[in-house]
Amino acid sequence: MDLGGMLSNVGGGSSVLPDATTGPVWESEPLEQTMYIAGTPRLHVDVTTATLGGQLYALLEECNENDECIHIGHAIMDLRYYAGGDDIQTWTPLVETINAKMEFMPLDVELEAGNRLRLSLLSTGEDYLPASTSSVVFIQEGEGSTLQLDTFNPEDRRYFTPPVCTHELC
Repeated sequence: MDLGGMLSNVGGGSSVLPDATTGPVWESEPLEQTMYIAGTPRLHVDVTTATLGGQLYALLEECNENDECIHIGHAIMDLRYYAGGDDIQTWTPLVETINAKMEFMPLDVELEAGNRLRLSLLSTGEDYLPASTSSVVFIQEGEGSTLQLDTFNPEDRRYFTPPVCTHELC
């Protein structure tokens, strides 16, 4: 699901400010059928920053027709580590685009048909401290900015049946 394509920008512009409350929001169209998501969703986002640093917090929600939303997952990234690993990366702020490859906490979610998927980007989340290297982050929509979900059909899913104790004490 690309930002600006399958996910439409519905507010907040395209900049994440280091104030923990200002950032863009994207939504899907209402789902035609129930969607099942499992595993660790990935969000790859092309960004430029105002300074060397910055942080992104991604919030994934399911919203109904009354715009009542429930938190289904989140991810957070210090952009100095956008390439992964333990080494701080460098780039040229305002000029060079980097691709932040974020991974959400694991999910096992059922999204009801008719509901929408909402993705919000902020500088930090409710349970996180602001980054020491806060910066304005400019989000670029398109092919390089995608939300990747692992979906499945529950009828095709194989469940593990644990062994049953056959000992007389059981």
